[in-house]
Formats: sequence, C-alpha cells, structure tokens
Amino acid sequence: MVNRSKTSPSKEYCDYCKDYHDFVFPDDLFESIVNHEVVVFAGAGISTEGRNVFPSTLYQDILAEIGHSTDNLPSFSQAMSEFCRRKGGRRELIERITERIDYVRSFPKLYSSAVRCHRLLGMIPCIDEIVTTNWDDFFETECHATPFVYEPDMVFWGKPGRKVLKLHGSINNLGSMVITSRDYDERYNSISTGLVGSQLKLLIAAKTLLFVGYSFTDEDFNRLYSFVRSQLGDFMRKFYIVTLDKSNDGKWKDLGLTPIYTAAEYFLQVLIHKLQDRGCFISVDIINVVQTALDFTVVQHLLLSSKTKMAKYPEVIFCLSYQDGLINAFERFLHHVQYGESLCTNEILHALKTHDRLLKQKQARKKWYDVAYLKGYLNGYTFVIADEDIRQCIPYYWDLGVNEGFYTFKEYKKSLTTTQRKRKSISQYASQFVKRYPHPDTIVHHTPFL
Repeated sequence: MVNRSKTSPSKEYCDYCKDYHDFVFPDDLFESIVNHEVVVFAGAGISTEGRNVFPSTLYQDILAEIGHSTDNLPSFSQAMSEFCRRKGGRRELIERITERIDYVRSFPKLYSSAVRCHRLLGMIPCIDEIVTTNWDDFFETECHATPFVYEPDMVFWGKPGRKVLKLHGSINNLGSMVITSRDYDERYNSISTGLVGSQLKLLIAAKTLLFVGYSFTDEDFNRLYSFVRSQLGDFMRKFYIVTLDKSNDGKWKDLGLTPIYTAAEYFLQVLIHKLQDRGCFISVDIINVVQTALDFTVVQHLLLSSKTKMAKYPEVIFCLSYQDGLINAFERFLHHVQYGESLCTNEILHALKTHDRLLKQKQARKKWYDVAYLKGYLNGYTFVIADEDIRQCIPYYWDLGVNEGFYTFKEYKKSLTTTQRKRKSISQYASQFVKRYPHPDTIVHHTPFL
C-alpha cells in the first residue's frame, strides 16, 4: 500500500489484491485533495455492480432475460427500456433493482464487498463532495453524506459536511430513479437548465474531477463526461480516472483524462497512507485501539458504580463523571470515523482546544461535576492523538479532590477514602450534589451536555 516510483503489476493474492497495481500518485492531484479541491464522480463499478459482488451485472441479467444476442449490444438505458416494453414494465424493473440492493444488504460479507470503497472514502476528511450515478444509498449510510436528489435540495448545498449529488436519483426516492432511455434524455435535458445542473456546473468549473467506478463503455460515464466537456470547452482542467481498463489508454488521453490504472480501493488506501505521512491524518490502526480502550473503560465504570455507593462516598460522582467523559469521547470518535472527521488531525486538535476552553470556564464557575466530565473527555481525545507511550499514561480513574488520576480501582479507592490533601470546596459540592438522589443505590451519569 505504498506509493511506488514506477508502475509494476501486483501479484495475484486474491480476488481483490490481483487488481492492486502499484502506481505513481500525481502530486498535483494529492495537493488538490488535501485542499478540498477534488470532486469524486462515482459509478457502479465501486458498488453492487463491482466484479466481486454479484456473479453477473444487472445489465447482463436484463440482456439474458430479454433474450438479446451478444451482437450489437444496446446501451444500458436501451436494455432497460426494452425490458419495460417486453416484460413487467417500469414497476417490475424498479422492484428488480431494489431486490438486488436488498439482497446485498442481507449478507454481511456481500455487503462489505459492495461498500469497500465507500468505507475507505468515508474516512478521508478532505473529500467532502461526491457526484454519483448510482441509485443505492451507500454513500449516505457508509460515508454519512447528505443526499441531494431534487431541485429544492440544492438550496442547502452550502451546509457543512459531506454531500452526494445523486444524478440518477435514489433507491429511497423510487420516483426519482433514472433508468430508461427516456429517463436519461429527460435528466440530461433538465441538467442543462435546472438547479441540479447549475451546481454540477459550478463543481466542474471550480474543482478537479476524479472519476472512479467507470469504464470507457459505460453509458453513464459517456453521457456525464460529454456534459462536462460541453460546459468547459477549451478551459478543461486536468481530470483523472481510476480504472483497470488499460485497453482504452489512448482514448482516455484523447478525452483529456489522466488514467491511474489500479483498483479504486487500492487507490484510496494509498491516499490514506499519503495523508498519514503528511501528518494531516492519524493512523487507521487507532480505531481498534480506541475500541479496546472503550470496552475496558465501560468495565471499569461498572466496577466503580457497583463497588462504591455515592451515599457513603459522595466524591465518587466525580470519578463516574470523568469516566462518562472518557466513554463519550471514545464513542464519538468511533461513531464519526465514517464522517471523515475522527482521523483528521486538525479536527481532533480543534476538539481539544474547544473542550479545554470549556473546562477553564467550568473551573472558574466551580462546576465540579462538569469539570470532571471535561477532564475525561479531554483525556479521551488526547488518547486518540497521542503516541503509545502517552496513551499508557492516561488514567481510567480520577480523584478530583486531589486532582490526580489512577489506573486501577484499588488505587482510586485508597485515594477516595483518605481526606488528606482534599479540597473542601469540592468535597462540599459532592455532599450537596448527592442529596438530590436520596435512594442509596442511585447511579448518576453525566450526559454529553454542558
């Protein structure tokens, strides 16, 4: 998964790795990605129609069903139109498509094959604008991208976060799906005048385009790229396509496209490593480390709450709050990996600065319960970005009375039961706090609100 100085064929390890061809990563493309100046145009080749998902594509299945010969093959939309005329109509065709996507979802390994690229792309914070001709909702579910399907949606394009422009509609809006020849004609005519087309034109004019999941014979690609060229004319920027289709090398270059011959998944893996080398992306290895730390913290939290009663030891509320902060930080990190935020160094540093500012405000106001929570939350995100030596020094218990961390329940319990060096104001705060909960077995939790 490293950037090579020259292209060489990969060894055939498995159905995926055989397509992992080493390549030279263009410097200008990488800089454009880092600066959020790239739009990914995604086709069916990185979704359910990828070569490692179904034994045959939807197009091949439809051709077989309508009995079309292998000579003079129709385009995708022509084949779908013919199916609608000769078989069950548009309703039947849409049901076939939804069943196909549902079938993928019903088998975890099959689904994982279909969304391999989506999951990698989701982790990359500097790719936040996607255009797709796919109907499935994998960019929404795996990359947490907001879908833009209809004209009124375009008003919200400027909102923060990742977005996906769905040129051919969505499986979640069946009436929006572009399938037949008539649909294609109507869609591309509307793009010329409507809000969807206006946003697409802006993206084309201002950004570097990166095509993935398309082949030269792909009707979606041909229509879409013809539209791109018609809009830019002689002002076309340098565009790229990640493809395995080497047979059309000359045609790619004639179209003004720079081909990168490798699997889309491998391309994204190499990109992630380059972002890590640049220092703007932390290692994906931290995900499993954080999950392990989260599981351990939850166990310690249960141990603490079951072995100490706040009626007897009021100051235990601070340690419980600290652990809640630690747990919430870990959970939020893991949940936001696919948003493209969690592995971004700048995002983590921003979170640390924001919560450190909140901590100082709470300390000034002597809101000790919140202070303990924020100490845990800050330590959680410090754990994420720190090296292994520092991670091992981050405690799972905290005695706010002496402002000191501990690593085991035994160490913390010893500190909890002594009154030496305790700040009276903090002890008094804890005593007043627990009076709100007269039941001796009550366990309080700090929610993620401050």
